[in-house]
Amino acid sequence: MNLPLPPAKIFCIGIGGIGVSGLAQLLVHQGYSVAGSDRGLNDVGKEHLYDGLRAQGIRLYPQDGSGPKAEQPDALVISTAVEDNNADLQVLPNCPVIHRATALAQALDRIGAPQIAVAGSCGKTSVTGWISAALKALGKRVLMVTGGYSLNTERPGFPGNFYADDNPEYIVVEVDESDRSLSAFHPHIGVLLNVGNDHYGKDELNVVFRNFLGQCKQAVVLNELKDIANLCPGTVSCFSGTFFSDNADCIAPSNFQSTQNGIVFDTKEFGHIVTTQDGFHSAINACAVLAVIKQLNLGLPAEKVAAAITSFKGIRQRFEIMGKNSDGVTVVNDFAHNPEKIAAALSAAHDRFGSPLTATFQPHGFKPLQFMREALVETLEKCLGKDDLLIMLPVFYAGGSASFKPTSDEVAAELCDHGLNVIAANRETATKIINNRKSSCILIMGARDASLRTWAAELAAK
Repeated sequence: MNLPLPPAKIFCIGIGGIGVSGLAQLLVHQGYSVAGSDRGLNDVGKEHLYDGLRAQGIRLYPQDGSGPKAEQPDALVISTAVEDNNADLQVLPNCPVIHRATALAQALDRIGAPQIAVAGSCGKTSVTGWISAALKALGKRVLMVTGGYSLNTERPGFPGNFYADDNPEYIVVEVDESDRSLSAFHPHIGVLLNVGNDHYGKDELNVVFRNFLGQCKQAVVLNELKDIANLCPGTVSCFSGTFFSDNADCIAPSNFQSTQNGIVFDTKEFGHIVTTQDGFHSAINACAVLAVIKQLNLGLPAEKVAAAITSFKGIRQRFEIMGKNSDGVTVVNDFAHNPEKIAAALSAAHDRFGSPLTATFQPHGFKPLQFMREALVETLEKCLGKDDLLIMLPVFYAGGSASFKPTSDEVAAELCDHGLNVIAANRETATKIINNRKSSCILIMGARDASLRTWAAELAAK
């Protein structure tokens, strides 16, 4: 199914999702008439998104069939999360249906500018926003669609997951492996950050990512994944988490330091790098951004490129500092929802604040929790200090089919059996524990549930 041309009427089912809402804003920018529905229109923490969509002229409906019936769209756009029995699908059974990724790829292809697509199990939202911010700082015109709210592009009426200059010179887009929809994209430059424990097994993930890299037209940027580097018909750039790479052209951090204002490190090619981001994983992300800029052959001095890296302000809920509570303890909200991201968030908190940490983790679904169950043990044995406490909140249920197993109580008990300081508690009990425990930092982790950020802000205000 092809996306009809503007000014066609498009109805987006599940418009509260970060991917669908970014696409909806792009479609408005291209001259489409856009409306959408979501079953979470009244969810706490989503006001920022919905107000921004309405400000751009997007009409919002409950997900009960009333929206498509009123709008009579030329096409429906859905994500993988939309079930076949969805009321908005059933009310117009003959209306063409397009997957979000297909619609996004087709809309971007019509622009004609070179595309930079960012993939990977961890860090792709931050790197997408970071590439966009760095290119803007270097004077380039950019269009960006990403899976989070960039603080560089967030402004009244625009939530921050979409940004567009007139006549963009570069398109920077985050592509998703969770539903294999990244196969819809054929970018000029593809970035693969890592392959981790999320959604399905690494062997299957490797196949998905290999196919994506094979579709890149000009170049790929890889985190030393040499076994798949030969798949791209173009050139390859490399970044790494270790300065002692056997690839002389690999961009990697050395002399890494964590400060109260962010991180600093050195690179062989671009010199001293200063950022406001936290954690060693952010140094690796910055090296990925530098590798992309290197691949673009902009002909700019190294010091100017290094300065552009500093321009990135971050992404909402990516180690976002919400403030300090009345005891002077910093509250951090982070989107961490798989073992690798949890490890990165805990490491960044230790680097900046020390111990003892008080952390909470809310699993973003029963299936993801089941998938990461064993990996969590290994991760927390390495990253959770003996004086730290991890509170597992009840699993976030967003609707749809679910086994409702395992529960957070069950997984927390398993973690305790391995000698880890982990308990299960609901949010009310967790609040009491947090407020009565001596902590170096309060770290709130979890995805999909916008109210987590609201809760983190409330903890910082107490």
